[in-house]
Amino acid sequence: MVAAGPGGAGEAAATRVVIAEDHAEMADVLRTYLEAVGYEVRVARDGVEAAAVTAAFAPAVVVLDANMPGWSGWALLAAWKGVPHEAPAGRGGDDPVPALPSRAPAVVMLTGDDVFPAVARHAEAVLRKPAALRTIAAVVAQQVAARA
Repeated sequence: MVAAGPGGAGEAAATRVVIAEDHAEMADVLRTYLEAVGYEVRVARDGVEAAAVTAAFAPAVVVLDANMPGWSGWALLAAWKGVPHEAPAGRGGDDPVPALPSRAPAVVMLTGDDVFPAVARHAEAVLRKPAALRTIAAVVAQQVAARA
């Protein structure tokens, strides 16, 4: 069984989750699943949108795809956690710095890669794709509980 979702209405920020995933079907299925267990969810389809949505929505947790158009998940993780990270190949030095949330969210990385960059250690969890919905939901619930 999936870990219980969020508690009462007074826990608004703790119940917010952003899903940053460029594969529409995966993002929609995950959004539906997390909403069904009680989370308020926003979806971003690329790294630039993920930065903006996260800064505006102030979620407790971001489920972040490592490889997205715009800012990669790894680059966003580094920016949010305030750690150095080399920009991915093809990114110019004039790219805007992603919007920073007032409080760094817990980050659950999703990746199909076998080798992780050093910045991966700053994520609260790194899950290999394809990750089961129940697994992702359980990790989100653990992170929400840890931030409550």
